[in-house]
Amino acid sequence: MGKRSTEALTPAERDVDFLIPGIFAMVMLDIASERGLSSASLLAEADIQIAADALIDTGLFVSQHARLMAVVEAALDEPALAVEIGWRLPPTALGSVGYALLASSTMGEVLEILQRFWHLVGRGSSIIVNTKGPVGSIEIDVRLPLPAVARARVAEIIAVSMYRGLLALAPGAESGCEVWFDFPEPEHADAVRHRLPHVRYQMPSCQFRFDTARLDTPLAMSNPVGLRTAMRWCERDEREHGLVDGKLTTVLHQQLRPEGAKGFPSMDQMARRLGMAPRSLRRHLKAEGTSYSSLLQAARLREALRLLEQPHLSVREVASLLGYEDPANFTRAFRSWTGSPPSTYRREAAAKRER
Repeated sequence: MGKRSTEALTPAERDVDFLIPGIFAMVMLDIASERGLSSASLLAEADIQIAADALIDTGLFVSQHARLMAVVEAALDEPALAVEIGWRLPPTALGSVGYALLASSTMGEVLEILQRFWHLVGRGSSIIVNTKGPVGSIEIDVRLPLPAVARARVAEIIAVSMYRGLLALAPGAESGCEVWFDFPEPEHADAVRHRLPHVRYQMPSCQFRFDTARLDTPLAMSNPVGLRTAMRWCERDEREHGLVDGKLTTVLHQQLRPEGAKGFPSMDQMARRLGMAPRSLRRHLKAEGTSYSSLLQAARLREALRLLEQPHLSVREVASLLGYEDPANFTRAFRSWTGSPPSTYRREAAAKRER
């Protein structure tokens, strides 16, 4: 076995009880088995007392999953392991959610189902779907308590899996897709580009970007009866396994929008809309691994990027729509989020549209 090279988790991180679906570990171990490694030995080295064939039922806690991935990565000497894992997770690997996606009528319906049931397959992360304008996006928010390198691996798995799913559902639609990662370009970037032809690093956030003109295209495997059945399976999985974490976060991602000159709602305002006390809202978000301030900052950045890509709006108008009375305050905030002023982002977005 190779020497394990991973950043140590803190005690607080080890205590978090996010449960990762077993399919991810099983795919990882399948890759290792194909290269002559023993699943039992890898699990033992990662200090996991679960048989490989039982993982589909038990899943792994986040700290266990991080240990196993570090062990397998080192044993295979494969820094691009996450890319291969993602490639082996098309819709058919996602259980009831995957069946619902395959039976959907359009890509627009696929996105609605994916956002509704993401917590069944993307534990400890959330997605925010935006279909306004010609370029839509699925923002990937990894909330797992992991070191930065491990979180980047999770983002790679999700992005590659989404791309593989698009190939399966709507062949040809991938031509208008681009993936953003918010971390520096890794040494294995060539392996990423082998699976994701259009990828950009050190962007403001992790996103899967697509042409919204494709959303109404009928899907070849659409099946209304199959979809209704799969949706019931998804709802049953929620009830039977108690998979509720991340649901409040998803609701807030959907509802956090600027409201004219008033900007975004405060936590107290949002709590009242949800019929909750602010203290309860804060406690629930903490249990889901996030906070209102973090979600608000992400929403401001997401909306700023969308508005800046609309050339008819000036930076001053964008600032006003986001609730900033002084455009200079918006510029400072945007620079703190992305490392560059909004004018630079706008120029780069315009140059990309012209290519």
